[in-house]
Amino acid sequence: MDILLRDVMIATLDTKNEVIESGYVLVKGETISQVSAGRYEGSLEGIRVIDGKGYCVLPGMVNCHTHMAMTLLRGYGEGLPLMRWLNEKVWPMEAKFKEEHIVAGSKLAMVEMLRSGTTTFSDMYFYQDAVEGCAQEYGMRAVLGYPIMGEGWESLLNSYLGSVKRINSGASAMSRAMLAPHSPYTLTKDALKGIAAAAKELGCGIHIHVSETEDEQGIVKQNYGMTPTELLLEAGVFDVKTMAAHCVYLSDGDMEIMKRRNVSPVYNPVSNMKLASGAARVADMLGRGIGVCLGTDGASSNNCLNMFGEMKAGALLQKLTGRDTTALSGREMLEIAAPNGAAALGFENLGRIKPGYLADLIMVNLNKPTMVPVHDIHTNLVFSANGSEVEYVMINGRLVMDKGEFTEIDEERAVYEASKTAADLS
Repeated sequence: MDILLRDVMIATLDTKNEVIESGYVLVKGETISQVSAGRYEGSLEGIRVIDGKGYCVLPGMVNCHTHMAMTLLRGYGEGLPLMRWLNEKVWPMEAKFKEEHIVAGSKLAMVEMLRSGTTTFSDMYFYQDAVEGCAQEYGMRAVLGYPIMGEGWESLLNSYLGSVKRINSGASAMSRAMLAPHSPYTLTKDALKGIAAAAKELGCGIHIHVSETEDEQGIVKQNYGMTPTELLLEAGVFDVKTMAAHCVYLSDGDMEIMKRRNVSPVYNPVSNMKLASGAARVADMLGRGIGVCLGTDGASSNNCLNMFGEMKAGALLQKLTGRDTTALSGREMLEIAAPNGAAALGFENLGRIKPGYLADLIMVNLNKPTMVPVHDIHTNLVFSANGSEVEYVMINGRLVMDKGEFTEIDEERAVYEASKTAADLS
């Protein structure tokens, strides 16, 4: 059914229109057909009409780096720096995970993300075939990262080839697949070369952690005499489209490499602060024309998957570290959270409200206490909203959440199954 959002404020994130104070968006099938100020004068036959008065419609959020099933580890291993947290807590617990844990944790993550306006995610975790099934069931747009690390990298890589080929050869724009080598410090240079060659042959992208901590910098420098970014360049990883998660410790030279090779750094401010990893130089990257995007990381290091909270924290952190109140405005932060992320994941027609773009839209209630008054909608969305204001979620032209209620998802069951499964791990 076609859908008309009328009498609604529109934060288009399109430089042609920017903000339409009152207008309409007509969705036909999977795409946006019309966007305009004023009233819709066409026929309403066969169209579902949603009264948007008191709402703002904007593109859905794109979470470019997360480990979804780590919702089961929310609050686990608190107070440790990254390397101890991974080695002493996370990796030993993850060794217990089976497919049922991934399914339960991923469904919980999807419910959390949808409720706070995320319509597309890029995951990096185990059992990605099962995650694909969850995404299809819940109607989310998914980029699946098949994880590779350790000495058994080659057998892992070979086990993923069929899935990556199948997903990326499909006609659906709802799912994509990437290879996801963990990091330059958990894989050898030869392994990185092998994975890069496979990605090039498959025609897929790579999703990898890069320069998250000073410890990582030291390990790579000691082993290879170069930065992680320089190592990945030499290994051929940047010969394919690469999502580089974190990028906290990039040199000026590293940034020039990323700009030249069209690498997409993924800013994860809350996780980086919580693990005391540091603050990425996002303002510097943007100033160089690098397409920074945004992610939450996993719920064990965040501890939530709320992109509204991530936008606020991310903007404030740049202002603080740069001692510059003009760093990362609300409008710039929204660009990072939606169209930049969409482009980084290969969805060029996603993340803006304009004709011909995919209809992944969310509607925020402007009558919530957090949103009144509206002097600048971009500022309100980034610095005032907390995600609970999201009441409508549309993905690929289909309403997933309607006036605060899921249309097909059993939220209560998802929460119950995740709670039960997490209890089984302890």
